Amino acid sequence: MATLLAILTGMGLGYIIERGDMCFHSTWRNLLRRPSNPDLFRAYLVLLLISIPVVQLFIFMGWISPWIAPFAWRANLVGGLIFGVGMVVAKSCITGIFYKLGHGMLGVLVALTTWFLGDILTYLGPLAGLRDSLNSNPIQVEGVSATVGNTLGIFGPILLILLAAGAIYYLYNSPQNDRGKLWGWLPLGIAMGLMLSIAWLVADFAGANYSYGTSRVPTGLFEAVTGRGGTALGWIPLTLFAIVPGALIAAYTSGTLWVRGEDMKRYTELAAGGLFMGVGAGIAGGCNLGHSMVGVSLLSWGSILTTFAIVAGVWAADRVYKQIGMN
Repeated sequence: MATLLAILTGMGLGYIIERGDMCFHSTWRNLLRRPSNPDLFRAYLVLLLISIPVVQLFIFMGWISPWIAPFAWRANLVGGLIFGVGMVVAKSCITGIFYKLGHGMLGVLVALTTWFLGDILTYLGPLAGLRDSLNSNPIQVEGVSATVGNTLGIFGPILLILLAAGAIYYLYNSPQNDRGKLWGWLPLGIAMGLMLSIAWLVADFAGANYSYGTSRVPTGLFEAVTGRGGTALGWIPLTLFAIVPGALIAAYTSGTLWVRGEDMKRYTELAAGGLFMGVGAGIAGGCNLGHSMVGVSLLSWGSILTTFAIVAGVWAADRVYKQIGMN
């Protein structure tokens, strides 16, 4: 039953992000560029406006007992920056690799391979010492990971209400742009927020303490294959790989399926970017999925800081690309 639930949960996410082309590289790069296109950023705000209160309610009611990402600020900053650079180089995020594979972009298999390599190098290889050093002595509150709730007290809800009010005002005054076959930012954000919220209940029912993620998945598979005791097909790996068939169904039924390869320049970008993302996510303990979509809903300071670092990495890499004429 747990295996089936994990597959369905991953396929649901894959279907939604394919229908909305929800890549976090595009989310941040399109927002930061001039002229900007903030549609995917708007969808992300809607996602958070739904998932944060719902997930916090689940926790308050005792319906879920999630693992909270540690607030290892050095790892969050360094890993997030590297990950953001990797997204610009690859022109994709990690979830983008999976759903783009589902809609026929076969070249992302190169990025998938180097992402695997980067993750293993960071957890088991020559970068393991750096990762351990940067993740040492995380900030905790009474022995648990630091969150907005346990650090700000009553000021936490006040801050969240003010931020939510500002986001709602901004979204209320935002246009609904035509995206052709793709979902607009409002239905995309609603679907993402509901999917990410429901996934917590399903994961908890199946005995998992986290809904979606990518970091350490390749390392766990490698350890399982080599007999080192890793988990080959646990909840997180199954949901992650199930994104592909979910995206395939969405692409086929919506007419966005396009099976293709890439040129050598694009293969090089995918290879380098995948490696950067594997290393960055390994150091930070998560990526755009595990931190920006899932961890932020838990109000984890580690996930929030990693998300800001990812955005900074995207901004910096994009500026460099503009300077050297590689847009």
